Amino acid sequence: MVFILDPKPDLLTFDCYGTLIDWDSALRVYMADLLRRKNLSVEPDQFYHRWYYSHALRLLQGPFLIYRELLKQSIQAALHEYGADVDHSDGADCGDAMAEAEPFPDTVDVLRQLAKTYRLAIISNSQDDIVCRADDRMHNLFSVVITAETTRAYKPDSALFELVLERAAVPVERTVHIAQSQYVDLPRSVPMGFRTIWINRNSQTLNDGTPAPDEILPDLRGLPALLNA
Repeated sequence: MVFILDPKPDLLTFDCYGTLIDWDSALRVYMADLLRRKNLSVEPDQFYHRWYYSHALRLLQGPFLIYRELLKQSIQAALHEYGADVDHSDGADCGDAMAEAEPFPDTVDVLRQLAKTYRLAIISNSQDDIVCRADDRMHNLFSVVITAETTRAYKPDSALFELVLERAAVPVERTVHIAQSQYVDLPRSVPMGFRTIWINRNSQTLNDGTPAPDEILPDLRGLPALLNA
């Protein structure tokens, strides 16, 4: 696998949560506390996996819900599945937990280095008030921030990718997309012609049928050398 830097990009687009922000750790803490409060004896990792892959991803594909509501409904569905008595407020504060999630240890230093050479943008399935907190934690290095709240659609819908190109006034061949999700990012960025770098923090195997990225890195630390920044 050889990453081709010609033509040199004018814009680097990033997925936010899981790529730049460690939402996984923040939400696992949140889920463990929720399970204690609900007196459920299920392992937090099992609940988290079931919540995300069986409920959250499914709702992303349905009629649009603002992200805080999507989190709430998907958490309540997972609680129902495990036999919990579900209150109407369960999951309503999950967005707050996301808003408090911290950048990965490599994020800020790498972004600062890249920002010396490139314009940076975020494409996120979250919503504005949550991503705003993440942007602040990353020292507001992004010139364009696109969320599903703006487009009323979630990745892998093309609307978010199209809007970032429009707002940045950059053609797709002068961009590189950097993301960790083989479920919502790679299936759209690769077919659209974004040179795509998969940040495979969790050492996943690429699923059959998922478009192959142009490069795979285990974290962000290799980006400056790869992008000559």
